[in-house]
Amino acid sequence: MKPPPAGRFLPIDAMRGAASVSVLLFHLFRSPPQADVLAATFPAFWVTVSDLARSGVAVFFVISGFVIAYTTRDLGTRARDGARFALRRQVRLDPPYYVMIAVVVALSGLERLVPGLETRSFSAGDVLLNMVYLQDIVGAEPVLAVAWTLCLEVQFYLVVVLLVWITGRVLPGPARTAARGLAVSVAAIALGVVSLALPFLGTDGGPWFIGTWWMFCYGAVVAWFMIGRLPFAVVVAASAVVGLWCLAVTLWAPVADPWGSHWFAWLTGVTILALLVTRTMSWRPPRAVLYLGTLSYSLYLVHLPVVDTVMAGAYKVTGESAAGALAAYVVAGAVAFGAAAILHRWVETPAMHWATRLKDVDRHTLRAALVRTRRRGPTDSPAPEPAVVRDDDG
Repeated sequence: MKPPPAGRFLPIDAMRGAASVSVLLFHLFRSPPQADVLAATFPAFWVTVSDLARSGVAVFFVISGFVIAYTTRDLGTRARDGARFALRRQVRLDPPYYVMIAVVVALSGLERLVPGLETRSFSAGDVLLNMVYLQDIVGAEPVLAVAWTLCLEVQFYLVVVLLVWITGRVLPGPARTAARGLAVSVAAIALGVVSLALPFLGTDGGPWFIGTWWMFCYGAVVAWFMIGRLPFAVVVAASAVVGLWCLAVTLWAPVADPWGSHWFAWLTGVTILALLVTRTMSWRPPRAVLYLGTLSYSLYLVHLPVVDTVMAGAYKVTGESAAGALAAYVVAGAVAFGAAAILHRWVETPAMHWATRLKDVDRHTLRAALVRTRRRGPTDSPAPEPAVVRDDDG
């Protein structure tokens, strides 16, 4: 099918917002020292909802696969094309992450000034490894606990860039563009099959991308259907296979998520597919919901340090009090949203503009090269083939 008009996919932004809020709810409920008090205070229904809310991470992974597959659809095959794409991604993602690393390190220093608080310490090596997303792979102390997902996200898009580069070497030339795209999809799906097999082999992939690759790949398959690279039959078959796999994992796999994150990943892919098939991807959710989508990355980064700090401070004052725990629950959630708004406004938004400028530099460089080519005339050497990535990186 043909892709929808260029621009942001607003329903997906809304799904991002819902996913970030769900992760916040989970950590509000289960991370603080008042977790047992909250579990005894809230109704059983809310306890179940809060526990299931941890699956927002799976929603993020599927959406990331969709977005990365879409934004790399025109990615050039030269090494410099992949490097530029990776640079834009990191310029977009790193500044808010680095700010939160600095905040957590500063908080760890302040915690040592408060008697009775559990404290953490980080070496310079820990901080540097966290900054390059290697903390889980090398076993360094994670500064920002939620960053394990960012480490996997970086691996996801680097694998895609590598696949594009390899297919460019194997299938060179502009006449093979469609074949290269199909080859990338086939290779990604093959890795997805390996990823699906891991739970039945008794492993989850550890800190490496392969354990959660199937979620990313499922989102990518939906995007590749949208741009016409894969037929409808393939995406339907993929949806059926993933659905049956979720059932099999639930019933038999020795390594399975007791909270059913795999089902939420499957539902996310099915929902995006349904939006495409019914041609409702242009639907505009309520403004408040879209704002949550806008804040989703900043909220994801900032919420756990806020929750841990506010809830631990409240516990020092109110102890096991149910009223104190409920008050801290509300205050921590409100402060998390406020801090996310500040981080988004003053750090994430400028980073997005910087990443956009890098795209514009590529376009201006291309335009200047074309002008120079026309001035030199047809007998001179042609300008190198450009990489064109036209859309918001995420």
